[in-house]
Amino acid sequence: MSDSGDPRDRLNRIRNIIIGLIIVVAALAMVATCTADVARSGARNYVTSKYTRTTSLDEGNVKAYIADKPPSTVVTQLRKAEKPTDQRTATSGGQSGTFLQYPDYLIGLFPYQSTKTRVMVSKDYSSGYTHYHSYVGHYWVPTPAYSGSGSGNRGGGSGSGK
Repeated sequence: MSDSGDPRDRLNRIRNIIIGLIIVVAALAMVATCTADVARSGARNYVTSKYTRTTSLDEGNVKAYIADKPPSTVVTQLRKAEKPTDQRTATSGGQSGTFLQYPDYLIGLFPYQSTKTRVMVSKDYSSGYTHYHSYVGHYWVPTPAYSGSGSGNRGGGSGSGK
């Protein structure tokens, strides 16, 4: 590359280097974000890749999968894929289930046939909480970002602090 003596050539090269660096940094940031999202939804990805999708058992916004292992084994597998925020075993209407709470969704595990597990994955946290409220409503709050016991809903009525 020959130098034409024009001072703008040097400025153009510097500008091009800066633009290139910005593109590289932006690409690295996108890769880091995507990697974090995959790591954060590890349990959901594990379910969708390892278990059999069974649409006939779907319940609204909660999708059904069948695992060929008992619930205790499936819980262990999912906890290894992604550590849940909380885990509860609860009974409602005579049916027991184990529930794994994640920031963006819930997973419910129920015995299925003799040695299998029905794995129920909610679309998001809110729909999972609403669907399984009778099981987890006493333990978890409707908004996952809420820290404290009880409900994140302030409700109505008289009183101060509203």
